[in-house]
Amino acid sequence: MKLNSGLTILIVLVFIQSGIAQSPAIIIREMVESAARLEGFTAEITKEERIDGKIIKQITAVKLIRQPYQVYLNQRFPKEGVEILCRRDSDRPLINPNSFPWFNLSLDPYGSLMRRNQHHTVFDSGFDLMSNILSRELNRIGNDTASHIFYKGMIDWQGKPAYHIELANPDYHYTTYQVKSGEDLNTIARKLNISEYAILEINEEVDFFDDVSAGQELQVPSRYAKKMVLYIDKEYMLPLVIKVYDGKGLFEQYAYKKFVLNPTFEKGEFTSEYKDYGF
Repeated sequence: MKLNSGLTILIVLVFIQSGIAQSPAIIIREMVESAARLEGFTAEITKEERIDGKIIKQITAVKLIRQPYQVYLNQRFPKEGVEILCRRDSDRPLINPNSFPWFNLSLDPYGSLMRRNQHHTVFDSGFDLMSNILSRELNRIGNDTASHIFYKGMIDWQGKPAYHIELANPDYHYTTYQVKSGEDLNTIARKLNISEYAILEINEEVDFFDDVSAGQELQVPSRYAKKMVLYIDKEYMLPLVIKVYDGKGLFEQYAYKKFVLNPTFEKGEFTSEYKDYGF
């Protein structure tokens, strides 16, 4: 009993001296809870995703309301002025391409045009998907946090303090999965808590996210990431930088700048007729 008490005191002292009063696993749990309470935000998001072996960069101004889901995206780079307006309960997102064919488009959010060079769908904007992935990962790790979750100190992100936390999966590997009836890469990814694009990338015979059939054998990663780096804003308790690594290196990275939590949006700000939009 004395040994356990002494060890507990030592752990607490280590966390206090390093600038945090709780374990990094608890910080991630608090982050997941903060994401669940989130009403909305505005931000400029720099997205870097590995596509066909190359890192593709995109910078987008984002306005988002979680419930009911509404999002407006205005791309700043590489194709300035592209706008996307999306509501989960509408048929399809509305797109202003700001170029040929010079009229608005209404596209399938899961189709080839909208998912071209994209790891995720427009419905994955925000923190919900990553929070769900991290929550399930914590449940899998259980009490074995010492070999998987590491606190790396406080950093300055956009002029504000943030927790630098890393998750590691030293047993990361690829395994075989047999496709069940009615499944595609999206449903398989949610089932296994991995990335659908990662499955697409490593199975050369699969051309798109729905290009699989029952009984087909796929190679899939055992975890979402071999290593994940998080910068969690100390005030908001939200992950404003997310870096994901697999066996090849950087897989995807998302950085939130100019972040405003739960802003008050004007009436009509999530409609195509809003004064500042080009639809």
